[in-house]
Amino acid sequence: MTLVSTDWLNENSNMVKIIDASWHLDKNRNAIEEYNEDHIENAIFFDLDKNSNQKKDLPHGHFLPSVSDHEKTISEMGIANTDRIIIYCYSNLISSCRAWFQFLYFGHDPKLVSVLNGGMKKWKLEGRKVTNQKTRIIPTKYKANENINMIKVKSQINENIKR
Repeated sequence: MTLVSTDWLNENSNMVKIIDASWHLDKNRNAIEEYNEDHIENAIFFDLDKNSNQKKDLPHGHFLPSVSDHEKTISEMGIANTDRIIIYCYSNLISSCRAWFQFLYFGHDPKLVSVLNGGMKKWKLEGRKVTNQKTRIIPTKYKANENINMIKVKSQINENIKR
């Protein structure tokens, strides 16, 4: 995984797409409300609940969405296939890594997807600028390329163990 420092993001924020992928298991915290209160300037909120397969009947599964659902969501977020993306979260679960994996699974160039080292917590501790201003989004036509080999089911793992 590629990590970028808060210094790097601060110096390069105008050249990247910034994604807030916060998600909380703690029901006393609401990621979208926290994002609306303050986020890194020009950050786009990525809702892990809405951007996962809602048809699975398991708690907190966050199963990957279909290719078409992912393309639709990312296009509506204004992200292009060639965009350099920095993902952060303000969560004890490090949900930014889940979003990072999803981008890789759906074929975004691994050299163009990074996680902010220390996330929003470090960003704020350093006194860096946050805003409550809505980020202007211009929709795109994102095209995903699913990397199905990144996921293994239990039977595949068991077969591999037998070898």
